[in-house]
Amino acid sequence: MYNIFAATQIYKLMKNYYLLVLSVMAMFSINQSFAQFCPPTGFSDGSSLYFFYDAGSSLCGDRPSTVRIDSSTFTLTDCDDAYSIYDLTSGSALTDANHFIADFGFGTCEYSNGTMTNQSLLSIGDKDYLENSIKVFPNPVARNSDLFVLFGTNMDVEINVYSVTGKLVLTNSVSNLNRTKISTASLSNGVYMLQIKAENTSITRKVIVMN
Repeated sequence: MYNIFAATQIYKLMKNYYLLVLSVMAMFSINQSFAQFCPPTGFSDGSSLYFFYDAGSSLCGDRPSTVRIDSSTFTLTDCDDAYSIYDLTSGSALTDANHFIADFGFGTCEYSNGTMTNQSLLSIGDKDYLENSIKVFPNPVARNSDLFVLFGTNMDVEINVYSVTGKLVLTNSVSNLNRTKISTASLSNGVYMLQIKAENTSITRKVIVMN
């Protein structure tokens, strides 16, 4: 009996430690990715894109799987801490490989002769911006723990948490902050819908609460 109890306690401690590590790693990677939205260097040979990053500034998991230039789509085929390579998968090759504007999903990066010359984020009220910039972690989240929501920039946001039956179970307002946290202490195990509203736009994220 004692061995079963001890094993259960060890399992719970290991699970909580694992969730804590995931949270710290996610926060670090997200902060890094927002710090350097546009790769400082970008080249093209017409049919491929080559982007280079400062060491430790971006993780492969934070980079988009596709990049668009005009009507052409380039798909990530190779990724490392220092670079990303995208190959043409749809549309025409670039007519001017020395100057192009790459759409990364939540903003554009302009390159001239390999150097990033301009970056333009979508407005906060744009749905695409919210979809690509807002991060929710850890997910699943342990009951009686905190769920972190990162916005990428200071925003005024309303957060509503709904049960799967559509009942509003939690609400939270954020004013001019780039992150917030939501306690799951009052929530039972199960699936919830997290609605995030900014200006006239909203997005929804599915969140799982579990022991």
